Amino acid sequence: MCSSEYTQCLGLALLPLAMTSIFLNSLLFFPGMQLVSTDKIPDEAWEFGGFLGSGILIFFPAVVYLRLKNFDCWGCFNHPACGRSFSNFNSVIFSSVGILGSAYGLFTALFAIYRGPKCFVGADKWEYPFHKGNYLVDLKFWKDCKSPPHIVPWHLSIFIIQGLVSSIELVICTGELISGLLGTVFVSEKCPWAYREV
Repeated sequence: MCSSEYTQCLGLALLPLAMTSIFLNSLLFFPGMQLVSTDKIPDEAWEFGGFLGSGILIFFPAVVYLRLKNFDCWGCFNHPACGRSFSNFNSVIFSSVGILGSAYGLFTALFAIYRGPKCFVGADKWEYPFHKGNYLVDLKFWKDCKSPPHIVPWHLSIFIIQGLVSSIELVICTGELISGLLGTVFVSEKCPWAYREV
């Protein structure tokens, strides 16, 4: 059984990570800190990998982790051990939600790094000029993006941080899922449903 105090610490850790993710997604609507028309905003901003995936969906497990101790205290059928079993089951359900959200945020970030930024390439065209991640290994391709200024390092910075945040969230939620599964499966013999007829 996982310590509820330890799980509360995980909930406290997830909250700033989720808020960071939402903030990073918001920055995508202002490429290079410039106000642009909606057709020039990158697709990744509208996919909401940081806002929904690693942001909003992470609030659910974070809040549940913070409140697990309440389930421990309530118990069930006057058996505190059953309350802990119930809190572990809740942890499993909401950890799964966190895993889905953080995995979506991580996938979006990795794809965005591979694809590169959307930028002005000349002839009044805004597009994705890089192919197969070529700009990651050869900096001479960066000049293909003429505007906004410094859009390539801006794009990379946002999505590298987003990838790290999502990875940490994924590790936390996966660890708590495993812990919750173990706590749910190995039910205390004091629980009414654990009794076996001889």
